[in-house]
Amino acid sequence: MPNNLLKQKNSYFRNLSPDAQEVFVDRLFKFMADKKFIGREGLVITDEIKVLISAAAIQLTFGLKDYMISHLYAINVFPRIFFSKYLNANLKGLNTQSGVLSLSWNDFKEGFAVEDDKINLGLHELAHALYIDLDEEGNYDEHFSAYFEKWEDVAMKDYLELKEKKTTFLRGYGGTNMHEFFAVCVEHFFEAPKEFKNQLPHLYNYLMLMLNQDPDNVKEDYSVRVYAEKAIVILEEQASGQEKLNQQIILNSNIEERYTLFQTTIQRNGIYIAMASTFFGLFAGIPLLIWFWSTTVISIGAIFIMLFICGALGLIQWKYVRDYLDMEYHQFAMYSFSGFGMCLINFLFCLNTFIPVKQSVISYEIVGFQSGSYGLEIVLSGEKNSLPLERNVMNYVYENFKKFEDAKKVIVTRNTGLLGLDRVEKCELIY
Repeated sequence: MPNNLLKQKNSYFRNLSPDAQEVFVDRLFKFMADKKFIGREGLVITDEIKVLISAAAIQLTFGLKDYMISHLYAINVFPRIFFSKYLNANLKGLNTQSGVLSLSWNDFKEGFAVEDDKINLGLHELAHALYIDLDEEGNYDEHFSAYFEKWEDVAMKDYLELKEKKTTFLRGYGGTNMHEFFAVCVEHFFEAPKEFKNQLPHLYNYLMLMLNQDPDNVKEDYSVRVYAEKAIVILEEQASGQEKLNQQIILNSNIEERYTLFQTTIQRNGIYIAMASTFFGLFAGIPLLIWFWSTTVISIGAIFIMLFICGALGLIQWKYVRDYLDMEYHQFAMYSFSGFGMCLINFLFCLNTFIPVKQSVISYEIVGFQSGSYGLEIVLSGEKNSLPLERNVMNYVYENFKKFEDAKKVIVTRNTGLLGLDRVEKCELIY
């Protein structure tokens, strides 16, 4: 039984009543059975490792009905700080949306050994996992999800103050992004609840309602002394000197409107817009781009240059949406080129194709026909001739004329589109 180990190593468990400890251990065994623990760099996975890491997860989710963090299926445990080839950096912990969590065992133990330094790697990384769980298809706690929808509204003012170094209570690393801000808040929530409640009462109480537990209420198994599901009232018995909170603060009605329509749209739907555009770019945009290339007088090199420029324009969006978009930079870069860039270049070709601005008719001498990279190719001579033009003329001739080998000239009607790119409208052969 892990009870003795937990009482020695985890003060949260030690302060629970016997009945609550029984619930905690039951959840812990189910969590351990559901996850795969993998030792890295020679570390042997022991029962202590599995129990203590699982206990951190159960501590975080003890107030929730669905506590499994369902998308998480594997936990890599390194003996110490490890090097990530993916991020090219030394790390203490790493979460991925694929459901893999990596931890430094030394740093994990230190987080629970020092209980009031507001640094706890296990709780920090599992908070990330809980955050990610809402983005994945699976069983997540509806209570947590409902409150989390307003989390950024509640926390944004404090996040911006931390980012601008106007506050000193929360660890500065939380100013990196909203992901890190949430994880840092969780560390402070469990390791310094009284101080958190005094310093940032509105933020503490919203976390308390969201996680449905109050780490400062040790005597009552950390229960929330409020109807959390309805967020109606908080008991008047607050810590000494703390201002009584009411429903407006809990529901954040005192937070001023700070989001534009654009920011709100990005915050709520940005990840879905990015996924949809990336999906379209990969599965519809590429075939469309090939078709536009085959019908437009343009080289493949010019296509790649245009695509790179469009993708680079997509990257510029990062500085405007990084505080609102729940996405890592490498994921955003993929969206910029495969999604935004591919959609933008297809949109530009659509404008060029369907909005002609002028038409020209030019006659070319036919030098001959030859086998080439694209099959049978036509060789022309005359002004404004190019390999892309010959490709387009050959495509038209091959599709519309049964006999063309004896032709001496070709009269090409070219439409110039809105972007200045030509398309072969029709060809007339002269024998």
